[in-house]
Amino acid sequence: MERKMEPATPEKIIKAFKILDPENKGYLTKEHFGKLMMEEGEPFTQEEMDEMWPVAIDPITGHIPYEFYLNQLMVYL
Repeated sequence: MERKMEPATPEKIIKAFKILDPENKGYLTKEHFGKLMMEEGEPFTQEEMDEMWPVAIDPITGHIPYEFYLNQLMVYL
C-alpha cells in the first residue's frame, strides 16, 4: 500500500519560512534560499530553480518575500 503525503498547508509553509528567517525580516535572500533548495532534503535542479525565480524574487529588492511568494503559489494551485 502506497502512502501519499498530504500537501503542506499555507500556515505550515509560512512557519517553515519563518524558521529560515530568525531575524524576522519577512524575506530570504536568493543566495540563502537557493543554497537550501539545491543542497538540503530532496534538492531542486538548476532548471527547477530557474523556473521558480521569476515568481519568487521581488524584482526591486532581489529578495524572496515569502508571504508574497506563498500567495503567488496559491494562485497557481
